[in-house]
Amino acid sequence: MKFVLAPDSFKGTMTAATVAATMSAGVRDVFPDAECIEVPMADGGEGTTRSLVDALGGEMRTVEVSDALGRSRTAHFGWIAAKKLAVVEIAEAAGIEHLTVEELDPHQATTVGVGQLLNHIIELSPAQVIIGLGGSATNDGGWGMAYELGAIVKNSSGNPIESRALALADAANLDTSGISERWQDVEITLACDVDNPLTGERGATAVFGPQKGVQPEEIALFDAALAQWGNLLDETSGRAVSKNPGAGAAGGLGAALMALLGAKPQRGIDVVIHAVSLEDQLAGADFVFTGEGSMDYQTKFGKTPWGVMLAARKQNIPTIAFTGNLGRNVESLHENGFAAIIPTVREVGSLTEALEKAQPSLRESVRMACRILAAARHTEKF
Repeated sequence: MKFVLAPDSFKGTMTAATVAATMSAGVRDVFPDAECIEVPMADGGEGTTRSLVDALGGEMRTVEVSDALGRSRTAHFGWIAAKKLAVVEIAEAAGIEHLTVEELDPHQATTVGVGQLLNHIIELSPAQVIIGLGGSATNDGGWGMAYELGAIVKNSSGNPIESRALALADAANLDTSGISERWQDVEITLACDVDNPLTGERGATAVFGPQKGVQPEEIALFDAALAQWGNLLDETSGRAVSKNPGAGAAGGLGAALMALLGAKPQRGIDVVIHAVSLEDQLAGADFVFTGEGSMDYQTKFGKTPWGVMLAARKQNIPTIAFTGNLGRNVESLHENGFAAIIPTVREVGSLTEALEKAQPSLRESVRMACRILAAARHTEKF
């Protein structure tokens, strides 16, 4: 029998690679001769870099960059030398997770650190770069990143503007001649699960600005600054990138990446499925096991288990999901979806205890599912 084990991480307890290995061990407890294909997965959010590095045999690398407020921090990215593929999450540099609530400041927050990350990556001469958008503390439209890459923006008087969000209101000219031509030979994919444009009532500022510290009375100011920036990006690229779905991701960073580096957005789970060649791995499989730490009705909106199930369904392979926390309205996930969803918490106790036992509990849950499959196989009912 062939099992494909394609889970996401169980956040706070196990990486996707550890989950896949634990599932594999549970399968072999019952089917010792089974072929187990371990494919660590992610959906473009936190953990995507680690999952792709584990799945593709790459390595994690570090580089010193600036955080959203200009402070030095060590950022991580993935490098898969065999594919000349770099994988990076912009939150490693400009992440809101690195700031306290009191530190949130959209006036000063910048994506300069993202540019520093990309400057380091281009020195590796990559053929492909996957960039995970999400979790940013910035609302500068990617201007800080553009500045660090070599772009120059001047006002109507011909003077360079500052590298901060509201300075973009005075932007009149964008010079991209300082951006390395090497980027023209790089295929850049944005793992992006939002479809917001750069500006307007569904734009970066109106939808995401408040969580980054933009005050209600400032929304129009920031939106107008990004609109001016968007006009320059559209003019420079010859395309209306500011209107593209995903242009408003990461405080408008999506628009800058599309316009200046030719990046193309895709749903995060689709990016990972393609990168790890999941559909090829599924060929000839009898069952697919997937899962993540928590699942509920929202799982079908681009989360890893749902994406894996859809890929398996194309090849008529049943998918069983495992999860530590089974949330609301999961019944909808069974409709044209999972063959079964199995919670892994095995006894009443505290959250701390559940997290401590997560790995052995998962292995036992997989073992139990396989015993049921073995019984059904014995009676020839599948």
